[in-house]
Amino acid sequence: MKKLSFLLAIIMLTTVFASCTAKEYENFQELNSGSKIQRGNIIYSFYGALPDYSLIGRQIGIVDGDKKHKIFEVKGFSSDEWIIEYYDVIMSVHTLYKADTVTEIPDEFK
Repeated sequence: MKKLSFLLAIIMLTTVFASCTAKEYENFQELNSGSKIQRGNIIYSFYGALPDYSLIGRQIGIVDGDKKHKIFEVKGFSSDEWIIEYYDVIMSVHTLYKADTVTEIPDEFK
């Protein structure tokens, strides 16, 4: 009886830990061969290379279901206006995208 209880406890803990590691991210769509990214009704256009890696926030999404193609928040800015795109392969660069509705460019990105 004690072995059965111990086995059930291990199975429950394994199930709990396995479900904690599986994160669900929002899905973004790539448009125009990567020059634009869409999230719902927001379209982001390529702006340039990320000028400062300390601006990388938490991961909020993936592109077209590819777990290596990641989207991050920009620290201090709304993700409705600015996002960071990164494809997790050798020699990849973090790139900055701005929403098409953005008209003023912050000094940090100039």
